[in-house]
Amino acid sequence: MSLSLDPQQWAEQQFGGCALGDVRRTRRLVQFAAQVAANPDASTPTQTERWSDLKAAYRLIDNDAVTLEAVAGPHWGKRGHAPRGRG
Repeated sequence: MSLSLDPQQWAEQQFGGCALGDVRRTRRLVQFAAQVAANPDASTPTQTERWSDLKAAYRLIDNDAVTLEAVAGPHWGKRGHAPRGRG
């Protein structure tokens, strides 16, 4: 049996609860994650399709509030485990 989710639905479930200091960053993260999930083998410019989305994705990635812990923490919590090397 296989379970598949729409990329947007998956991204919302995985990243919609991220606290990145501004709700717009969380929305952008969800959008970018959905774009990546819809075309995981493509380059970032191809995944994002529009120049404005590409620039926004790069700004998101470069933001100090967007850390591994902030992005992956909610996912790790849903999976019931902490990242390796941590507590």
